[in-house]
Amino acid sequence: MSDCRHSSVRLRHPHSRYGTSFFAIRLPLAALLVLFAVVAASQSAVADISCGTTSAADRAPDEISYFGESVSSLSQFPRSSAWGISYRKIVAPCFALSLAYLNDGHFPGHYRDGVTGEAWLPLNLFSQHLTVSAGLGPFYYYDTTEGAKPTDYADVHGWALLYSLDAVYQFRGDKTGPFVEIRLDHTAPAKSIETTSIGLGVGWRSISDSDQSPEPISSKDFGANEVAAYYWKTVVSSYSSQSARAEEVEYRRLIWDELRASVGFLNEGDAQLIRRDGFIGEIWAEPSFNSDSWSIGAGFGGYAAIDKYTPSAGRHVAGVVSATLSARPLQHWGLYGLDVRFLWHRIVTNYNRDTDILLFGLGYRF
Repeated sequence: MSDCRHSSVRLRHPHSRYGTSFFAIRLPLAALLVLFAVVAASQSAVADISCGTTSAADRAPDEISYFGESVSSLSQFPRSSAWGISYRKIVAPCFALSLAYLNDGHFPGHYRDGVTGEAWLPLNLFSQHLTVSAGLGPFYYYDTTEGAKPTDYADVHGWALLYSLDAVYQFRGDKTGPFVEIRLDHTAPAKSIETTSIGLGVGWRSISDSDQSPEPISSKDFGANEVAAYYWKTVVSSYSSQSARAEEVEYRRLIWDELRASVGFLNEGDAQLIRRDGFIGEIWAEPSFNSDSWSIGAGFGGYAAIDKYTPSAGRHVAGVVSATLSARPLQHWGLYGLDVRFLWHRIVTNYNRDTDILLFGLGYRF
């Protein structure tokens, strides 16, 4: 999500290529990967090594975490701070998948964040309390950089590889509940700066409703339809982070199990560089937990909008990547349909008008 960006930051890269020494960052990363491989392969070196399982007798919990990191670049920049939110699910023994949002820090001329999906090899070491994992996957980033003119900026989109290592300590022996983690992330884009981040995180493990039951979740068990109204703000992905009030109305429907679809009308307000509104359609992966007491989801889709701000006034079709967190706090008192929801949209444009939309709303399930 966009943070405050200041137009006074206008430094060029000190090198013609992004990065300096190949060995400066990659040797420590390679050493950690080799250490992980050696420990994982040497069963005689540890008391117990095992994988997560998805069997009915020992269901693997889903994992949600928030982490803060210190991030450095191969270029001659001071260190910055990074943070992220991750959702990980074990889908087979010794294999997990994750979706995450990663804010990759602020460097001169590069304010970068993005979304990533990774495949993981998780191993339990010594006991069920400690899990060490190695991950790899694509990182789709949004980088606010310098434009063609000194007073301009550009929203540059691109792909990078993300390499990750983490060690998770689970406090409870039944694999659920709170945990802490140490995490290392390394991004390797072809056309932007490389970064390495290391930090700490906290999270929660819980078995989803779909894993609690052998049968797929159906609309009969959980309200298939939801209408919601949202309000908060738009933040433009520029160095000045222009903002405005934003509103959205949305209809969301449970299609099957953890799959949902939504359509909505979004008004981004007048944020100086944009005055835009239009229709959003998305597909969501949104698992629920604790008998549908709360859910977390990630979605993607399209945004057909009209921008009334010149010189880019007119119709525009953009991509949208979203995340949501919902709770039904009053269902135990008979108000099952009331839904409190947080919604984040990243609007991905082709004319340097990317925005973050942050919204809180009330919905009703039926």
